[in-house]
Amino acid sequence: MATIVEHGHDISGTPVTRPTATNVEPGQRFYDIRSRQYFVSDGTNWIGQGAEGFSDRVILDWRAGQRGKPGLNADVLSTTEAVREIADPDFEILGTNATSSLCTYNAEGGLTLTTAGADGDGEFLVPHLDANQSPWTQFTWGTDKETAWSCSFETGADITNIIVWAGLKLTNTDVVVTDADQVFVRFEDDVAAGIFQVISSIGGTDTTTASTITVAVSTTYKIVISIDSARLARVYINGALIYTTTALTTAVDFIPYICVEADGAAEAKALTIYGQSISRDVG
Repeated sequence: MATIVEHGHDISGTPVTRPTATNVEPGQRFYDIRSRQYFVSDGTNWIGQGAEGFSDRVILDWRAGQRGKPGLNADVLSTTEAVREIADPDFEILGTNATSSLCTYNAEGGLTLTTAGADGDGEFLVPHLDANQSPWTQFTWGTDKETAWSCSFETGADITNIIVWAGLKLTNTDVVVTDADQVFVRFEDDVAAGIFQVISSIGGTDTTTASTITVAVSTTYKIVISIDSARLARVYINGALIYTTTALTTAVDFIPYICVEADGAAEAKALTIYGQSISRDVG
């Protein structure tokens, strides 16, 4: 999960300069309180800057559970106050046999998504798709706007018969051939020896790249996808650069997804999400 680092003057009044971007975790944000400028690291450079508290980057942060609990889309429109008032205004739950009750607060922070218990069930976290409901979908996250996205999630105690996927896509499926353009990370326990794979598609040409990261139980992973001015997308897992794409299709607007599915057995599978951030150039 991207964090905010503030810099200004140390206790002696000496100015403190911002760190070199190559020494900073991709997706980390930096606010210089001397110049009132705001930056985001893509792992190589600081991108975006502004003055007087404003930025030339559109930036959204979502802390899991801070503004309510995501549920089925109908919850935000419910006439039952106890349902409507606890519903997260920015994110909803989708998926086969998904329910609002299967998205729960994690006592140690974050939200846990749990599948319903049958093979093929899924619990997906997605921005509200209703018009004017959430800036996460009302703002566009284009390949031509240096879009950067990051998330943090923790695997459950059981990762057999499971699929976990997260990233920037057009639709809510992990089937590679569905979206002509996409960049996301995917884990399936009985595929590629249980490692994370990076899936990228450019104009219908699909590429699957193996990482060297074997997924473990009860482990936190930070995913960063950063698209530069040349439309090259860099994918990082826990700070390590896994893959750099060739130029993505221009002016494609992505949607961020984080999803867990049961695969191969009638078992409930869980994933705890701590948060996510997204940003893009203004204009």
